[in-house]
Amino acid sequence: MNQQELSSNTPLVAKDAMLPGQWYSPDTYYQILLVTPPEKRTEGQYIKTTIVAKSRGEFHEYLIDPETQEKLEPYCQTPDGNSIGSYLPSSGVVLAKGFEDLIFPSNSSHNQRISESNNFYASALTLLQSRKISQLIATTWHFFLEAKKTDKWNKFIRGEWDEISPEMLNGLIAREIFFVDQTSSPSQLEPENLNIYYPLESISKSSEKPRFLILPNSKAWTGIALSLLMAGQAYREVNKNGKTYYQQIFPPILSTGEIVNKYGLEVEWYGYKGEIKELKLSPVSSSTIYQVVIPYPPIPSEINLSPDEIRKWAEADDEEGEFPFYSKEDGQYLMDVKYSTAPYPYLPLTCT
Repeated sequence: MNQQELSSNTPLVAKDAMLPGQWYSPDTYYQILLVTPPEKRTEGQYIKTTIVAKSRGEFHEYLIDPETQEKLEPYCQTPDGNSIGSYLPSSGVVLAKGFEDLIFPSNSSHNQRISESNNFYASALTLLQSRKISQLIATTWHFFLEAKKTDKWNKFIRGEWDEISPEMLNGLIAREIFFVDQTSSPSQLEPENLNIYYPLESISKSSEKPRFLILPNSKAWTGIALSLLMAGQAYREVNKNGKTYYQQIFPPILSTGEIVNKYGLEVEWYGYKGEIKELKLSPVSSSTIYQVVIPYPPIPSEINLSPDEIRKWAEADDEEGEFPFYSKEDGQYLMDVKYSTAPYPYLPLTCT
């Protein structure tokens, strides 16, 4: 099914409204991107992408790889954190608790909290999102360069994913998501029919379920694979001890609300500078408000940017090391941020 068929079969409707807290309901629909090796090897197409749309309750049956649960702990929405449903909706990247406490002291008034949120929290979060997108790009470059040094790249394109380390494999998959053809629909939809994407007449009816989805008639649909990657809603299957688990490709950067309601994403493969464009919207259309162009240029030559510099930025810690995001003095957070952009040339600055 191509993009034109999806759009023409989906009525133009306003976004679904949800009651407070309904996004945590087991009946609310969400999407994930499931990435697998393609059944047939085709030059330039090294991954198969499936958009899986199910209720949050159904995603609680999708168990998370136990080895990745610890790193996802800050993003968990439930007490257990052992399933994909535990991380829906995605909160996006979160600011460090100590930095938040500095912005929102317990004795601040309501008006002070609003002022501090607008002046410090929102701006710091946007800068952290930009840093994380830049580091994601650097991560994909780093693992591609490492894979090309050995037979790992050939194993990847042959679909021999079990013979590649999880970190490298996820980096290579993320790189391929940046190259997904934005003029066509994903490889596959699950379920294959479009019933989930049709409008719901009323969320007050017991037979209807609210949706927190990117819809096919949205401008964001053309970049849905990248959007789900950015929201931490992209996974691959891993099999351990006879059980199927799901491993997150990359931690969340944007929230589910941002990829559904605010930002549609597309890729510029030859530039180094991002762009945010305001979209023209119909009052009855379901679409995001801004189109974000993320630069994903060819890897610069070693003369301009060394592999070691790429690695350092990809692995840079937010709080410690050579390129921290947070400013600290004697271990205490300061109301300032440092490396929101890369310290080296030719690494995209991104935009959000």
